[in-house]
Amino acid sequence: MTSSPSLPQSVLSKTLDAKLISVNAEISSAKKLLEEMARLLTTALDDDVREKDIYHLLLEREKLGNTGIGNGVAVPHSRSDQANTAIVAIISLQQPIDFDSIDKQEVDLAFGLLVPKEASQEHLNLLADIARLVSDPDKKNQLSVAKTPSEVIALIGSWSNIN
Repeated sequence: MTSSPSLPQSVLSKTLDAKLISVNAEISSAKKLLEEMARLLTTALDDDVREKDIYHLLLEREKLGNTGIGNGVAVPHSRSDQANTAIVAIISLQQPIDFDSIDKQEVDLAFGLLVPKEASQEHLNLLADIARLVSDPDKKNQLSVAKTPSEVIALIGSWSNIN
């Protein structure tokens, strides 16, 4: 008997940290979203890592191709020598913003990823987990309106336990 694939959000749920989740954020532009994402991601790194360096990594990735994946979700992400393990930050927005997404829908939920340079498969697994999660409009909406970082973690954790 072959083993079944891992549960959809198992990799994602293992990487979440309440300190890296901002709910109901007042952000007015894609630039401000990337700046806030960089600020959150930097808090999980060594003290000598500068926020602006992480911002530039995210910005460079956006120049390669927009990370607004549709359904009101953006996934700015990058690889970094500064990350020893995958780092995930989540931001829900008070008001949706234009992020030049593929479906032209404004973004109200963003997942930021920073992964080690050599973590190719982990990076892909996290992106796949996020894509599966937000492809369900009900789950995406529940995350968008969650009131606390703990609620976001609890929601994603509960969905990880569903076959």
